[in-house]
Amino acid sequence: MPEFRGISRNSFEFMKELAANNNQLWFEANRARWESLREELRAVCIEMAPFVHGLDPELETEPKTGRCLGRINRDTRFTRDKAPYKDYIDIIFFPRNHRRTEVPGLAFGLSGEERTYIGTWLGASMTDWRERLEVNIAAHPQIFESYLEKNGNFSDMWIHSESYRKTRVEGLPPYCHTWAQRKFFYMGRLVPGEEVAAAGPNVTKIIEETFLRLYPLFIFATSHEPVADLERFRRKFRKTAG
Repeated sequence: MPEFRGISRNSFEFMKELAANNNQLWFEANRARWESLREELRAVCIEMAPFVHGLDPELETEPKTGRCLGRINRDTRFTRDKAPYKDYIDIIFFPRNHRRTEVPGLAFGLSGEERTYIGTWLGASMTDWRERLEVNIAAHPQIFESYLEKNGNFSDMWIHSESYRKTRVEGLPPYCHTWAQRKFFYMGRLVPGEEVAAAGPNVTKIIEETFLRLYPLFIFATSHEPVADLERFRRKFRKTAG
């Protein structure tokens, strides 16, 4: 296997240029650059696999398109926007007995804005998972706050979300109430491409540190036994998890 070198500067330039030239003619002329980027993302999957399995052995780490690796082609059948390609590409580690688009996951992605997104989410259509988040927060509000609020409300992270107007769970403290009200959320770090490229093979350390901070939130959104899963996480990653 070739030596892992991380994500190259050329990959970020490719995504920026694709956003400005979103057509099949340009893409085919630059297909070799796309294939190089795809191989870099596959290599990230492979490098991250031992760490991800340490978090949860049930998370998917298969470095194939449609599994961990996303598709660059857009489905334009039901949209007005007929641009054939996405302006981002990602790898997602998600519960493997589900489809990658139907369940919360942990993601690392490149965008046409020459930056990466490292984070987790709960999509608007993920009704069962949203209800699980509500149930887990309601059952363990103090634990939820102890893991999330101690990070300064993740003030250095980007979050996109919308909330219900009507209270979903009664009697929660303010911080827990805020999270139980969310219809969906996308949360993580936005890291400049130049910083990621400069990190070389150490990009996995950036990803791992961010995943460790966000993993308790992922547990609350996915686990049937959050207390047990959080304790297992705390014991294995004591220095980072606290």
